[in-house]
Amino acid sequence: MANAPRLKNIKKYLFRFALAITLTVAAYFAADFLAIKAWDADESLVVKILDIGSERLVPLENQQEDAFFQTTETELIIRVLTGNQTGQNFPLVVTQMQAHRLDLRRGGRYVLIADFFENGEAQYSIVDVFRIPSVIGAASFACACLVAFAGRAGFMALVGLGLSIVCLLWFFVPLAVMGLPPVPLAFIAVIFISVVTVFCVVRRKEQRKTALLGTLGGAAGAWFFGFLTAELWQLTGLAGDGAPLLATTIAGVDIKGIMLASIMISSIGAVLDVGISISAAMSELVEYDPEIDLLRLWISGIRVGTEVLGSMINTLILAYIGTSLPMAMLISNAGANFWALMNDPYVGQELVQSLAGTSGLLLTIPLTAAFSIMRVKFSRTRNC
Repeated sequence: MANAPRLKNIKKYLFRFALAITLTVAAYFAADFLAIKAWDADESLVVKILDIGSERLVPLENQQEDAFFQTTETELIIRVLTGNQTGQNFPLVVTQMQAHRLDLRRGGRYVLIADFFENGEAQYSIVDVFRIPSVIGAASFACACLVAFAGRAGFMALVGLGLSIVCLLWFFVPLAVMGLPPVPLAFIAVIFISVVTVFCVVRRKEQRKTALLGTLGGAAGAWFFGFLTAELWQLTGLAGDGAPLLATTIAGVDIKGIMLASIMISSIGAVLDVGISISAAMSELVEYDPEIDLLRLWISGIRVGTEVLGSMINTLILAYIGTSLPMAMLISNAGANFWALMNDPYVGQELVQSLAGTSGLLLTIPLTAAFSIMRVKFSRTRNC
């Protein structure tokens, strides 16, 4: 009898897991059907490889040419899945770069493009895997498992994440592309993301204000530190990934403003984590002991913050380093010494983002603790 509740919980979670898998499979096939049906790219087709024939290396025209540009030609039989020739089978030869060619598999689905020359000849290339159903399926599985095992908290976390992504992709990015100042847009986006996240994740109503105020203060501190450092180091923002292309593609875009906006947006997740953790811990202490000494409460909040800070700084800085590994390898391969590395604008820009995020975290701790103390003090005064 003692094992009955445990067995019941196991059955409940197994049922939820089975439901998550069912929803994932449904999402996979739905995405597959809709993506194939809606594919209208004139320059590309989705094809399925029915058979793979011989493969050969194309000789280099110049023996001194870099082997990186070596190409291969592979004989295939494909079935067209999109466009006017849907359902038809064709034999063709596809060309791929040898250095980074795709591993073509019988039965796999790929994106095919054709380049037509003046003499009427065509060169076919497979440029990518058709992975839309797998992407949707993996995302659906993660979301379904989160809701299945975390319940309402998981669902609300997904709602907050979804609204945050909508805010960035359908508010910040289009308006910044139109030429509006990116920094004010980033402030609005950060405020919206913070409000949505706090109200979706934090259950105690009295905790929400302190978490929100501490988070916004930390985000503002991250921007201010980034602004001062960028001015002192005279960074233009052009050293970032894609920044030169963006500057030449969209006339009048504020590249430096985009850099400062990215500092706030990239740090808000870690800052929110710290702010919510501190306010939750302090609210829990007050709930456990409503008459707890305010100084003791303050010390506890700061201690919790410093404990969380170590892992959050690791998360923040390692995330920046991880995304910058290709550029770091290029700089290292160029033979740059330590001093040249420290003077490189790309390294400087990554350092600004890392240090600004760290300063935002540092500021979030005392701000959140202070706002929590003020809330408790005001509550006690009002109840007297």
